[in-house]
Amino acid sequence: MDISVIIVSYNTSGLLRDCLDSIRRCTSGVDYEVIVVDNDSHDGTPDMLRRDYPWVRLIESGGNLGFGRANNLGSEAARGKYLLYLNSDTILRNNALRIMWEYAESPEGADTGVIGAILLDAQGQPCHSYGRFITPRRELKNVVAKYLRFLKDPELLHPSPVEAPKDVEYITGAMMMVPRKVYESIGGFDPDFFMYCEEVDWQLRMSQHGLRRVVIPGPEVVHLEGGSAGGGGKGRWSVGRSANMHASLKTYLRKHHGKSYKLFRPLYLLLNTPSILLMGIKDPVYLKLLGKQ
Repeated sequence: MDISVIIVSYNTSGLLRDCLDSIRRCTSGVDYEVIVVDNDSHDGTPDMLRRDYPWVRLIESGGNLGFGRANNLGSEAARGKYLLYLNSDTILRNNALRIMWEYAESPEGADTGVIGAILLDAQGQPCHSYGRFITPRRELKNVVAKYLRFLKDPELLHPSPVEAPKDVEYITGAMMMVPRKVYESIGGFDPDFFMYCEEVDWQLRMSQHGLRRVVIPGPEVVHLEGGSAGGGGKGRWSVGRSANMHASLKTYLRKHHGKSYKLFRPLYLLLNTPSILLMGIKDPVYLKLLGKQ
């Protein structure tokens, strides 16, 4: 088996249909399987898969495990030489699996931990596909950039197409191919992360083992950002999504930047206060995640 495509699903049956149909329609010349780990959806996803997609291996997690733990579950069941993690809100537009597999099998791809591509938004324009490792300084700059937009990095939000393989710090978890041997040697996603930052944490660990993270030209994949979080593809930042993001950010910074986290926490809250008030968020759980309570 060349590739195991692993998709985590949570109440995204419509998006998942489009994703699976695109895999079937676009993929050829490579031996692959598709594993869907369903995180206890209540929109009929498991029944839909059993009825309409018998070629998909369904794993029912029995609860909402979050992104990383569910992907680990799928990884343990996978049979492929390469593990391709794919969001349910993605749509393949060409034979992306074959292109990524060919690079992974080439001498140039021998020392890679993750292979990715420049993703496209619904309008076919490049969208967030890779980034820089999280640090307290960078996160504070990101908050300030909410008010001073000239500080935003347009290359990360709207990356340029690549004409040759490009080394990056981390590749977004929406689509990334990882050799099974990497998963087996350094372990999978850290289960302490429920959603967000887990792929950054994982790839930071890969970098510490000398493994490259590479974006390659060729694959064409649309990412309807935010859809896989259960929002039906609307891509809106709900209170729940924001709370998960801040919780994961705290986990990441405590893990990798523990000494500077105590100083970072009050500065981050202070800078975020205007946007919190503008959003009208008064949920005590959310405020606790930010560190106010």
